This record gives sequence, structure tokens and C-alpha cells, in this order.
Amino acid sequence: MSGSLLGRRRILSKLALGACSILLLGSGGVAAAADSGDGTPDWDYAPSSRPAAGPEALAKANDNRPVSGKNLRAGPPFTKDSAGVWQANRTNVTLRNTVTDADGDAANLTFQVYTTDAAGNPKDQVKLTDPDTGQPAAYGVIVSDFVTSGGTAQVTIRYGDLKPNTTYAFRTSAYDGSLYETNWSSWAKFHTRGRAVSITLPEPKKDAPAVNQDGYQEPQKIAQPSIEAVPPTDPPIGRSASDGWNCGELNETTGIQPCSRLVPDSSKKIRDALTKGTNGVRAPLPHLVDWCANLAGSHIKRYEACVGSFNYEYEGIVIKDGRPTGEVLNASWAVGQEVKLAGTSATFTQQLVLVPVAIDPKFGSVTLNVEFDCLLADRCSNGPQSWNGALVWTGADPFSHSAVGKIDHTWNAANNADTLNLSTKITAYSPVATAAAMRWQADGAQIRCDKISSTTPGCTFYKYIPTWVMNFAKTPPAVAHAWLMQAKLPNHPGSEAAKKPLFYLPAASKNAHNRDPDDNRKVICPDGWAATYGNPEATTVPEISAGDKASCDEFAYASTYNSGGMPASMGGMNEVDTGNDCVQTYATRVKQGEWHLYDDLRAAAPTWKEVCGRSAMSGWINSTSMGGAFSSGFSTKYRMLDKDPYWVDFPQFAHCDASKVTVACTVPKP
Repeated sequence: MSGSLLGRRRILSKLALGACSILLLGSGGVAAAADSGDGTPDWDYAPSSRPAAGPEALAKANDNRPVSGKNLRAGPPFTKDSAGVWQANRTNVTLRNTVTDADGDAANLTFQVYTTDAAGNPKDQVKLTDPDTGQPAAYGVIVSDFVTSGGTAQVTIRYGDLKPNTTYAFRTSAYDGSLYETNWSSWAKFHTRGRAVSITLPEPKKDAPAVNQDGYQEPQKIAQPSIEAVPPTDPPIGRSASDGWNCGELNETTGIQPCSRLVPDSSKKIRDALTKGTNGVRAPLPHLVDWCANLAGSHIKRYEACVGSFNYEYEGIVIKDGRPTGEVLNASWAVGQEVKLAGTSATFTQQLVLVPVAIDPKFGSVTLNVEFDCLLADRCSNGPQSWNGALVWTGADPFSHSAVGKIDHTWNAANNADTLNLSTKITAYSPVATAAAMRWQADGAQIRCDKISSTTPGCTFYKYIPTWVMNFAKTPPAVAHAWLMQAKLPNHPGSEAAKKPLFYLPAASKNAHNRDPDDNRKVICPDGWAATYGNPEATTVPEISAGDKASCDEFAYASTYNSGGMPASMGGMNEVDTGNDCVQTYATRVKQGEWHLYDDLRAAAPTWKEVCGRSAMSGWINSTSMGGAFSSGFSTKYRMLDKDPYWVDFPQFAHCDASKVTVACTVPKP
């Protein structure tokens, strides 16, 4: 239709409408409607022809019709961009306009919404839903409540009627309970916000196997042991104490003063010695802890430790007339120490490997004496030593053998928990030189034994921070939610890269504050929240669990001091007033085989300054993602106690980029 023809049509339609209205109102009738009926947004029909707000009165002579204002607004936050388009931070948009009636009558407004074309002009009417009934609204429009003349009327569009990241146009018409405004208001445009989160996920697998948590526990490096001199101790004549030397008494007969020291040494020579043994016996040495092989420095896991490697040096300084002659007899051994604890026993084992590196023939022979101590003596007893290989090496055959010694220690389990330290002392002596000794202790490998995490006693290297890995194959949406919160929130809960561990909050009877972790949950996820307030598109899985219902998932977990529900007065790190302060998401199946984790478009987009996350999802997925898997497969397995730190890792999400404005990723990586 040409512009001139369309214009003529509008004028004729309005003239007909005016004449009809004057005639009928004068006789007490109802205003008729001119309706082009062609389905375009340019309809020039009287709103009374589609009386969504109610019928016009049969007798209203000389009454004034109400009028829409020119204050059309959309939001929240009810702000415009530079092009004059209202920017709504959600899809359940609130629309407003003022309305006046010359008679002072209260009036309401009918709100009509259209999509827009590429040029921004109204295109197709959006058939809106009645926000009260959830049913299609009459004529596809929404009617506000009555307001006083000059007041602002508003409606909120039901969630689901509008799409994200889309521009719409709306207009209004007034009704005072008797008469309609004859024309629609001018148009106003608004734009809904786009998604901040769109993570594509596979179907949950009910029978997916449990995650092997041990496979994700990498060795944690600790400081090398502290080394100290022990008696006998005499002032060194040919060596410096500042270099770590501890010297014994001068042998007046031979003129030799013995000195020894223990030097951390990760050189290839020492590592090869500890891996391959002596020159004469090249078979690999036995390992109490298999991952110690070829590992430099000292490391621990939750139940295992590799301490070393070291070079233990024993020297004979030749003295004449009270001064060193410059002649030095040398002997040294590569030293490796391994410790293996038991999660279900108060008895544990350590092994020491001694591999000769050099024995000066002038010593004749060198004998080593090893003492293993489990401190404190009243808490820990030592079993007998057993050695494979003599602790004597001759200068004539210095590389004849290595020596591997083992010893068991047992915690007396008299207390609910104790910390123990392992200390080792080596003393060397020879026929031509008296004894010299050194002792070492690895503080980073301090042991904690307890009967709290389980009534069965057990011991751990409690300074090791274990890593919890959720079962992605079984519960993809819950894992995606936890990853998103860890990656995007400024506190990065559980992130090893950010050095922000989670701190475990056990049952009330096992934590210092007698705090029930469920009380944390109730702050973020009150009972019934998901059913009443959670996103209605959250998908349940009754095919997996009959009667499955929507549930509320939080991260950081309720059983942590990092939970938003944990009071700061009890050591809580991220206390919030309610779960409304958290990032809001939900998990939905968009089609069979494809799930998404979305941000909730009923609220403003996340600022990513929040400190917690709350997500509506299947109750089976939520409970299965942690539940027994965490308690039996992790917290009990690794004997976690109150405030113990741990990491959370998400290996399936390694390819996802959380730095984008919209976090969009497909997992697993396609």
C-alpha cells in the first residue's frame, strides 16, 4: 500500500469513528469501533472495539474520555540509551505510563507490545499472558490496575513472553471504567537484556561410575626438612659450622676429626643413585611410595610423603699440630625417605634408603647408625627396625650394596586427635675417626592422627590440601554451576590457581561453633524456595528419580566456611543476608540430549561482584552431585576435620573462557 493511500485510509477511518462516536454517545449508546482488521500495528481502531479492560457504559452523555500520558517507560532500571530506547535488565519487563481523566475519575491502561523490524518499527503483536492466571490474555494485551487521575499505571509482563536481547515497542490506551480513549498512545521502544550465561551440557547419566578422587591428588611440594647438629659436637677445626658441618671429637691417635652434614641435593647423580642403587647392583630400589621415583625435593600427599633427596657427607679432617693438613677423607650417601600413612589404622610405616656415593679407602670402613623417632614419645611408639643391607661399608668395596630400612610407628589413640613429628638421626663413625651425627625433621610432613572424622583411628599429612572433583558425567548442571561461580566470582571459591581454598565445615558435633551446615543452606536456599521462587523452566528428571522436584543448589557449598550462609561471627568468609544476594541461574533441558545452564532472566544480569551462587535445578541432580559422593568419597576418605582446606577442580571445563561478557561454552568440548 502506498504511503498516500495508507494516509487517506487512516483519515477516513478516524472520521468515520468520530461520527459514529458522536451519534451513539448522544443517544446513550456504546462507541463503535473502526477496525481495519488487516493485522498490522497500524490499525486505526478504537480500543473499545477490543474491550480488554471492560465494556463501555450504555449511558454516559457528556462524559470525558480518559487520556494516556506521554510518559511511557520500561524497565527496570527505567533508563534509556543514547537512541532513546529503554533498557530493561530482565525479560519480565515492567511497562509504565501516566493516565488522566478530566472528570477526575480513576482510570487504567491497556498495554500492547509489538516486535520491531530491522528499522525499529512495530512489526507483529506479541500475544501476552495474563500475569495472574498464566493463561493467554484477552486480545493479547495486559490491563493495569486503576490509578487516580494523573497517576502512573503499570504492568509487568509475565516471564517467558519476551525474548532476551530483543527490541520491542509498546503503547497504551486508557479506560475509566465507563469510556475508552479513542486512540492509542504514541509508541515507545525498549530492549531486553541478553543472557550472561549459556553453558551447553549433555544429559545426566544415572549410572556413571564414581570419580576416582585419588587420580586427581597431585604431590604437593613442601619445604626441605630442618637440619640440626646433635651430640657429639666439638668445634670444627677444618670445617665451618655455618656450612652445616657438625664435628665430633678429634682422634688423638690418628689425628682425624670427624665431621658430618646433610645437604638437600636434587642433582642427577643423587637421583640416579636413589633410583638405580649402587654401581654394582643396578636393579631399581624398592619404593614404599611409588611416585617418589625421580621426584626432586620433598613432597606430600594426604597419606604419603617423599622427604629428600639428600647427600649425607661424613669427612675425616687430618689434623697435625692443631691445624688441618689439607688432607680430607670423604664418604657420602644418597639418602631418600618415604612415609606411608593409613587412613584406617593408627600404625604407619617409613622407609629410609642409603646408597653409597663415595667411601675413602683410608677410612677402612664406615658404619652408620640410624635412629627413627616419632615425637612425642607418650603419643607414639616405635617398632623394631628392619634393614635390607648392612649399615657397614668398606673402603675396599665401597659400592657393594645399598641399605633399605623400614620401621613402623603406632599412635596410641588416647586422644581424639594428636599431631606427630618424625625425626631421623644418622650417626657415622669409622675405625680411624670417632662419631659425628646429624638430625632432620620435615615440618611440612607433620602428621595428624584422629578419631573424629571416623571412629576408626587413622592418620594423614593434614597440611596436604586435597582436590575434590565432582562427577560431571552424572550431574553436569551442578558441576557447571560450581565451575561458573568459581571462575567468575571475585572470591573464586575453591580455586587452586587463585589460592582460594574452600574450608570444610563438618557436622555440628564436629565443628568449633556447633554450626549445622544445613543452617547455612537455609540462608541461601530456604525450604521450598525452588518450587515457589525458582525459575519455572528448571528441568527435573522423573525418568531417573520418580517424583523428582525442583531444588536449590548453592556454591560455595553449605558445608564450608565459604558459604554465603555462614555467619562472619563464626568465621564465615562471605556472609550475605539472603540467597537473593547471590548470582541466580537455572538448569534446563532445551531438547533431549541437550541441557543448558542459564542465568535467570527474571532478574538483573550478574554483576560478578557477588560472593555466592544459587541455582534452580533437578533435586536428584543437586543431591547426587554431593551427598554421599562427597562424604564417603572425599571428606571421610581423606579424614577431613573442621576448617581443613580443599580445592575444587573441573577438568572438563578447562577449555571454557569465563572472561567474556556472556559466558558461553559447550561441555565436553565438541
